[in-house]
Amino acid sequence: MSGTDDGSAVPPPEAADYAVSLVLEHAVERALAPGVAAAIVTRGGLRRRFCRGALSYEPGAFAVDEATVFDLASLTKLLATTRLVARAVDEGSVRLDEAPWPAWPGVTVAHALRHDGGLVAHRPFFELARAAGVAGLPAGHRLVVDAALATPPEAPPGARTVYSDLGFLALGELLVQRRGRRLEEQLVDVIPVKSGLRFVRLADDGYHPALPLVAPTERCPWRRRVVQGQVHDDNAYAMGGAAGHAGLFGSVVDVEAAALSLLDAVQGRGTLAAWATSAGPRGLGFDKATPGGSTGAALGSRTVGHLGFTGTSVWLDPDLDGGAAVVLLSNAVHPDRTDVVARNRALRQAFHVAAAAWVRASSSSSS
Repeated sequence: MSGTDDGSAVPPPEAADYAVSLVLEHAVERALAPGVAAAIVTRGGLRRRFCRGALSYEPGAFAVDEATVFDLASLTKLLATTRLVARAVDEGSVRLDEAPWPAWPGVTVAHALRHDGGLVAHRPFFELARAAGVAGLPAGHRLVVDAALATPPEAPPGARTVYSDLGFLALGELLVQRRGRRLEEQLVDVIPVKSGLRFVRLADDGYHPALPLVAPTERCPWRRRVVQGQVHDDNAYAMGGAAGHAGLFGSVVDVEAAALSLLDAVQGRGTLAAWATSAGPRGLGFDKATPGGSTGAALGSRTVGHLGFTGTSVWLDPDLDGGAAVVLLSNAVHPDRTDVVARNRALRQAFHVAAAAWVRASSSSSS
């Protein structure tokens, strides 16, 4: 057993590796999620992927592996929308200080990115599209967007920080208007070459093209089926599958590559680096690690990233082994969301504690 600079013990690499595996295996055994895929990669040259469990609890379900595709939920906000807004700001087609939404006076692009525009957290706009029989169709997209943009803020801009899907839904629409292309067409501007990250546009794709490899999410009461290969988020589904707040799909390999690309940006000197380190409880488009949060206090104070409701997360620690990206993907909402917040928290905290220990052990043994 070696030690760190602060005198704490560091387990040997094989023990640290086993500890991460055990956390994921126990998560599956305790039904925190049917299946889990994780990746840890550092600038110091460390890389490890773990896959445990199966796509579902059904007998004979495919085992989770590196090709398993997950609904990334709100990782869409960070991996797609935030990066695309940063690109638009750098291009000059969007300004952080502009307030482009007439029904939200004073709510700027920066407010939407920071979740402090006073917007409501969520509304079931999909019910309007469902009632009109247009959920998933272009008319459903328009109905949801119009309803969201007409929903008045609950507080003055800057008065509070409340995580809101509405702001990112609006940012997605703004990107389409200003950059003249659909979100899935813009995605190629910010994801690594040959990445499998993608939206599933219902009208064009129907389902994800790798459907048998897609981890199913919830048994949806109004769609009357287990959702698989189409977006889990109800509002994003009603909008046709691609939205600023949800809709992205990808494997652990895809998300690892995107996270590394984002780590490059965060450790650089450009727009995203400034956004990640901006003052306040959240960065612009980034969440920050907090005491008692999903990182289990195992990652550094400058760690930024995002969570996804389905059971996904990406965290970037710029100080761990020269910079580390830690990815955790699961379908914890399958077959339903009972206690999913608590289940996600339990898995995330245990995993990140074990992942950080793995990095310290592996780095120590290689130095």
